[in-house]
Amino acid sequence: MANPHRSLLSRLGWSKPSGAAPAGAGPEGRPARRGRGWKAAVLVLGLGFLGDLGWIHRKFPVAARSRTLRPEDAFAPGAPAPVLVLGAGVHPDGEPTESLEERLQAALDLHRAGRASWILVSGDNRAQNYNEPQAMRRWLLKRDVPEARIVCDFAGRRTYDSLRRARDVFGVHRLIVVTSDYHIPRALFLARRLGLEAWGLPARSGAQPRASRLGFALREWLARHKAVLDTWFPPDVVLGPPESTPDQPTQEAR
Repeated sequence: MANPHRSLLSRLGWSKPSGAAPAGAGPEGRPARRGRGWKAAVLVLGLGFLGDLGWIHRKFPVAARSRTLRPEDAFAPGAPAPVLVLGAGVHPDGEPTESLEERLQAALDLHRAGRASWILVSGDNRAQNYNEPQAMRRWLLKRDVPEARIVCDFAGRRTYDSLRRARDVFGVHRLIVVTSDYHIPRALFLARRLGLEAWGLPARSGAQPRASRLGFALREWLARHKAVLDTWFPPDVVLGPPESTPDQPTQEAR
C-alpha cells in the first residue's frame, strides 16, 4: 500500500531517513569536526595557560633582580634604612609561623649588621584573637631589638596595604622589604608602582615541606595577577592620620 505521506514529505523537501550516517559524521550522526573543535579549544587554552605561567613567573623576578639584595650586599656596611617585615601568619598560640620566623630572622640580621634604622612590622589584626604585628614585635624584643626601634602596623592585611601604609601613614619612601624569597618579586613590583625606592631581602623558604612550597607557588601565581589588577584599579586601603616613627617622631607612638 502506498505511503499517504510520501507526497507531503516530497513537498517539504524531506528525504526518507536511512540507517547510514552522512559521510564524515560520527557514530551518532554528529559531524566529526565537532570533536576536532573541542581538541583545538583545549589546545588553545593549554597554550594560553602555559604562556601566562611563563609570563607571570618570568616578568616579576626579572624586573626585581636588580633590586633584590644578596646576603653579602645586605649585611655589608652601608647606610641604614627602615626595614619593612611583611606578615606570614601566626599559630593558634600566637607564635609566628615558620615562614614568618624566617622573615624576622632576616630583619634581625639586618639590625645586627647596622643596616636597619628601625623595623616596621606589618600584618593582619582584623580579629581580636589574631595579631601578627604583636607576635613579630615580641619575637624581636626577645632578641634584644630596642623597643624604640620597632613600629607596628596593625592594618597590613595585604602586601599592597602594607606598602601603601608604609608610604602614606608612616612616611617611608626608601626602605628594605623583608619577605619570603618567592614573595619578593611581587612585593618589589608593587613598591615600584607605589613610587617607593625599595630593595628586597629574601628570607629562605626552602626548609618548608614540598607540599607547602607547591601551595606557596600556586598562591603566588594567583596573587601576581591580583597585583597587576591592583595597579590598574587601586583598591581601598585603611589609612588614617600619620603615625610616629623614629625618623618622624611627630606624634605619640601607640
